Amino acid sequence: MASSELTAGKWLAGSVGGFFTTVVMTVAITLLWPFGDRIEQIFAGGVFFFVFWSVLFYFAMLAASGLRAWGRIGSLFLLFAVIDVVALYVFR
Repeated sequence: MASSELTAGKWLAGSVGGFFTTVVMTVAITLLWPFGDRIEQIFAGGVFFFVFWSVLFYFAMLAASGLRAWGRIGSLFLLFAVIDVVALYVFR
């Protein structure tokens, strides 16, 4: 199987998994942004939303298979979910 081959697993990991990972990353930026008030923190997180989503989609498409794409996206999701939980319950 060629690494440039588009599979449903890679596409789903990039679009759906990338979307949910982007949401978790955006929340992490919003919670950890050190400047401004709450509105500016939310704006800072939202500004990067499309950039994160497109980078994660491309990152999933570069994987050799759908399973590896899900592994890449899933590991980032878990990392940023832990950061969100720590930021919400430890630092607030």
